[in-house]
Amino acid sequence: MSSLPDFESLTVGAAQRACVALLKDADIDEPVMEARLLVGFVLGGGPERVLADRDELLTADQASALKAALTQRCQRVPMAQIIGVREFWSLPFKVTSATLTPRPDTETLVEAILHHVSESPARIIDLGTGTGCILLALLSEWPNATGVGVDASEEALAVARDNGVTLGLGSRTQFVQADWNQERWTQARVGSWGGPFDVVVSNPPYIPALDIEALDEDVRTHEPRLALDGGDDGLGAYRAIVLQLNALLTVDGVIGFEVGIDQADDVGALILEAGFELLEKRADLGGVERAVIARKGPHREQGGDK
Repeated sequence: MSSLPDFESLTVGAAQRACVALLKDADIDEPVMEARLLVGFVLGGGPERVLADRDELLTADQASALKAALTQRCQRVPMAQIIGVREFWSLPFKVTSATLTPRPDTETLVEAILHHVSESPARIIDLGTGTGCILLALLSEWPNATGVGVDASEEALAVARDNGVTLGLGSRTQFVQADWNQERWTQARVGSWGGPFDVVVSNPPYIPALDIEALDEDVRTHEPRLALDGGDDGLGAYRAIVLQLNALLTVDGVIGFEVGIDQADDVGALILEAGFELLEKRADLGGVERAVIARKGPHREQGGDK
């Protein structure tokens, strides 16, 4: 990275232009937008402050903060981790290195669940909750529902709890530790979690292990591998969850999965093989089938876990 200028001697507008040049030098996509985000962050009012204060000199504290933030971004630390927050479903979510950054593609899953569950359910559960964004987005739409967020990472659960409190949903949420890689990971727990549940949602890790090194450096280096690695074929988490759906879901309960590119058919096949009714494979704005939705019918009530 090129040497950083003395930001303290620069106006806001000049600092932004300097950031653009350095971000370009670091091969950051959309350097103009990202420069506005960084400068707006240190100003404390968001990117709209950049234009309003373009002729003002940066203070010493602002200059120091901008230097630190720009250095991190040029080292490919994700913007959401630098700023500490990312919008999802028009709600602000705290983000740290312990969680995946919420992505617009995941809103496809929220939309699909809301389409298939027309009335507010009583109980929902989010497996691999991360920041809690899926669970909390759904609870924001369903004021009479309560929910449980499950994650293997205690660090991620702490972030999700903070987000629940910040969004005023803490009293309707419970966040618990469990690992679907452990055999019968739901055994004797569903009842203590308040289940079975009317809705089960999950955005599990789905990147095939050998493909992780080909991901963008921002993701590969700075987002938790636990939330990315889906095993040899990317489907390991889906298999573990599907095996426990009968215990997790009420009769007529709905399951919604986010899936990776070209995984919708395979995940749909796992669901059908387990005896559930496939409702929809919904594409995101890029045309990728991103959400797979299914329902548990009455005939599954007699089945039990496989």
